[in-house]
Amino acid sequence: MEKSSQASDGGTRCAVNAFQAGDAPLVRVSAEIPSSKETVLVAGFPGSGLVGSIAVQYLVESLAFTHIGNIVSPLLPAGSLATSGLAQAPFRLYEKGNMLVVLSDVPISDEGSCVIPAKLLEWLCARTVVTEIILVGGVVTGGDGERVFGVATTTDGVEKIKSHCLILPALNITGITGGFLTEACMRKIPATGFLVETNFDVDPRASAAGLSVISGIYGLGLDTAPLIAQADSIEPMLQKLAEDVKKSDVPPTSYDEDVMYG
Repeated sequence: MEKSSQASDGGTRCAVNAFQAGDAPLVRVSAEIPSSKETVLVAGFPGSGLVGSIAVQYLVESLAFTHIGNIVSPLLPAGSLATSGLAQAPFRLYEKGNMLVVLSDVPISDEGSCVIPAKLLEWLCARTVVTEIILVGGVVTGGDGERVFGVATTTDGVEKIKSHCLILPALNITGITGGFLTEACMRKIPATGFLVETNFDVDPRASAAGLSVISGIYGLGLDTAPLIAQADSIEPMLQKLAEDVKKSDVPPTSYDEDVMYG
């Protein structure tokens, strides 16, 4: 069951929705309604090497996205991240132009990996046309490089990305990245995913490799050199989050011969 309300502040519309099971809300979205009629959704989450979360955080900061709302759920770890004294919800939405970014500071449980993508896309698709979903994450390979492996939910999508990344014969993607890809298939929304080779707890260099591929395909004009330069200082700051990811119930994306499991 969904309960919703809307409020207006200085001409900005805000929608609050609670998706419930019985009397307990599973997911609450409180955000400004996307300003664009058509939206591209970009998402990355704490996982192997924290590749996804570092990538989307850098994207938001580098291209000056605007924070438009938050998502809360009992399926997420309780907590709040304070930066320079400012406390924030750990799961946030940002917007710039027709691009909407989902950013999480906390690992997502296995149950949340199914429910949250479905409910977030339900909220979004009622307010804008989601034309494409772009996902970025990490994959443990045991190798030394930062190869980028790509997937897409349509054959046209595979054609678009295959000259920019490696396409494997088989790839099993679990966790919330897999959840978003599955929900995209269910809703017939074109989606692409980029999994970057990583073998570190915190790997900003792999995040930069993934962003470079995404920027090249989608024409974002993103300079990842500063992210690589900051790698040594970023790694110790995010070590605690990396440890939390290891303790979560979602297995990491890993490499096994011709098949990768995430």
